[in-house]
Amino acid sequence: MRRSLALSLVALVTLAMLAGLSRLPDWRLDLTEDKLYTLSPGTRHIIQNLKGPVTFEFYFSDQTTRDMPLLRDYAHRVRALLEEYRRLSGGKIRLEVIDPQPFSEAEDQAVARGLRGAALALGSPPVYFGLAAVRGDKTAVIPFFDRERENWLEYDVSELLVQLDRDHRPRLAIYAEPDLLVRGGINPFNRQPQPPWVALESLRKFYDVTWLPRDFEQIPESTDLLMLIHPKGFKSRTLYAVDQYVVGGGRALIFVDPYAELDGPPAFVQPGRVKSSDLNPLFRAWGFEHTAKGFVGDDHYASRVTVGGRKPARHLGLLTLDREAMADDPTLAHLDKLVLSSAGALQKREGVDIAFTPLLHSSPQSMLIPAAALDYLFDPNLLMEAFKPGGKPFVLAARIDGKLKSAFPQPPQGVAVPHRTAGEKAAHLIVVGDTDLLANRLWAKIETGPDGNRTVVPFADNGLFLINAIDHLTGNPDLISIRGRGRYERPFTVVEAMRTKAQHQFQAKVEELQQKLQETEAKLAELEGGGKNEKLDAAKRQAIAQFQQERLKIRKELRRLQRQYNQEIEALGTRLKLINILGVPVLLTLLALVLEWWRRRADESRLTVPAKER
Repeated sequence: MRRSLALSLVALVTLAMLAGLSRLPDWRLDLTEDKLYTLSPGTRHIIQNLKGPVTFEFYFSDQTTRDMPLLRDYAHRVRALLEEYRRLSGGKIRLEVIDPQPFSEAEDQAVARGLRGAALALGSPPVYFGLAAVRGDKTAVIPFFDRERENWLEYDVSELLVQLDRDHRPRLAIYAEPDLLVRGGINPFNRQPQPPWVALESLRKFYDVTWLPRDFEQIPESTDLLMLIHPKGFKSRTLYAVDQYVVGGGRALIFVDPYAELDGPPAFVQPGRVKSSDLNPLFRAWGFEHTAKGFVGDDHYASRVTVGGRKPARHLGLLTLDREAMADDPTLAHLDKLVLSSAGALQKREGVDIAFTPLLHSSPQSMLIPAAALDYLFDPNLLMEAFKPGGKPFVLAARIDGKLKSAFPQPPQGVAVPHRTAGEKAAHLIVVGDTDLLANRLWAKIETGPDGNRTVVPFADNGLFLINAIDHLTGNPDLISIRGRGRYERPFTVVEAMRTKAQHQFQAKVEELQQKLQETEAKLAELEGGGKNEKLDAAKRQAIAQFQQERLKIRKELRRLQRQYNQEIEALGTRLKLINILGVPVLLTLLALVLEWWRRRADESRLTVPAKER
């Protein structure tokens, strides 16, 4: 009777909740700490300004992944995010969920779109888990969703929309100090052929590249990104062209260096040669500066080198950076190792209204070392003699965003162009305090086969960092504004604390009982030792019986404790389920009732006619 009454009560409460929820408007509430299920303003603006309809083809091997709960859980989160894109698009985005089973037309379509299948289990079919954004004959894809990029899931999906809206390949205007020979050629100092820098040579595959000459005075108007590599000795008109492009809301990727090792011979061969690039006249006006005469030495990230047949030594200026030295930023996502050499430090100036975001940094075990120390350095151990770490890290690369001020109060003499004293639009820059990281020797081994073809074997991620930085800066301004979101998987800290406390209490009792059990069994073994052929007296037999009973009692107590622990954990889980299942609906029902009461009051007030009007 009581059971049926309770069931009836639950049914009535459920019906009341459903009736109340039906009166709620179509609201969505994201209560997660980092708003994991809320699209950023940048993404909303991208969706709002789409140039045409888009179809999201979400490929996921549903049947093949039945026994892969972690992957299926991540796929559920990806689909929920895609549903949010569709919901906010007002019909501009259509979502198709496709299960590409083995040897099906759907699998052929996934491969044709550019997705890749991954063999996640031996002997099992490939798993497809990617996205194709399609508009007409244009397609942009995420070949496979990598959980390591989960923080940048929204960024990656929004980037597909930006790619579809782009009507041309990104256009780069690049200047590189000629003596670096980044495009290859005959080295004038040793008369030896020098191969091109692979990191820059590969840019032609993805971008439209225009190379700027020395002392250029104009930057093509169609430029999407200005890239400067070791800009040294710029004349005023060249500095002015760079200044006005950036202040006007341009985007730039700048590599400066206090000591570019490949910029000609060292000082003992050519005394007085300047190997540093200095854009501080512009940088200071823009709100930051670079250490043009000193490089960062780091005892923590120092790499081992062999010089002149000596024993391997740690070089304070040759830094091998790991993930700890990298910021949580899309330009560095999925990178594990970067190698820099004699890198300078960047610092934001005080009182300047710009966003200065460090991307790479040294360890606290670092200090600035005069660049002149490298001119006659034959033994890296010499750098250690005067090394005194300052206990603070240095910024080695940074992203700068904001409206910048010009370094020129007026144009240089003879330049007749409209002058900008300050930017009306935000500029976007990435500045790196090293140029050597782009050189082949710091990140890739180049092998030439019998047929003359070169094979690039990377041992660091320097080349990928360059591509990431260019892709980030040539993207939509709204895309640049998207920041990484937190992890979807979050521990219940209170629950984990309760679980840990209970486990510690249980474990202490278990250890105590196990100790007693071991002592009891040891005494039993002592009493029964050699006993099959010996006749035990009555006292011994009684003692053995008592210890056997004690052993059974201890084992029984262990089983009881285990059951008690499991029951407490299950009870905790049940309480949490009840809160999740009933708590939120009850709150929503109460909200619906309040809204209904408020609506009725408003209706009654409108229908009530004042006495004076009768």
